[in-house]
Order: sequence, then C-alpha cells, then structure tokens
Amino acid sequence: MDVITLRPGEEVELTLPGLGTAGYRWSETLQGDTDAVTVHWRRGFGKGNSGPRRVGASAPERLVLTAVAPGRVSVQLQQRRPWEDGPPNAERTVEIEVSASPP
Repeated sequence: MDVITLRPGEEVELTLPGLGTAGYRWSETLQGDTDAVTVHWRRGFGKGNSGPRRVGASAPERLVLTAVAPGRVSVQLQQRRPWEDGPPNAERTVEIEVSASPP
C-alpha cells in the first residue's frame, strides 16, 4: 500500500495500466475523511499521456488527487468490467494524508 502526504492545494497523479480495449476500467472508493481530497480521472491518450498509439493499444488511466482539507483518506482502486460480477482484474490501495499547513 502506498502512503502519500500532501498539503492543501497540492496534487498527485497516479498512472494505472489501462485495458480499455478489453472493456476494463478503473474506479475508486474513498473511505475516511472523504472531503480531504477531490478526484479527477484522465482517460485515453491526450496531452501529457504518451505511450504506444497502435491500433488496439489500451491507454493508461490517470487518477489526479488534489488535497483540499486536512485529514486522512483511503483510496481503493479496482479495475473491472462494469457488466461483470466477481473479483476485479486488478486492485490497488493508496492512503492520502493531508497535513494542516498549506504550501
């Protein structure tokens, strides 16, 4: 499990392996002080998202977490096909600690 410490106003971008061409997509579940961060997804090839752009290649998915207020939040990430039940294809957990002092 990763632990990341941020101050209000700072952000971190996590790059996750994509399997969009096979129907998989990452999603997040927040636990703890959920108001401590905001979540924004960047999907597909675009500005700042380099990589192979071959036909059929899956683009990585990028999760941007921005610290808003002091607290600790656990971000559980799961990669799955939305129409399937059962265990996810991949999982990752990240702990975000937001300190009280701004940058």
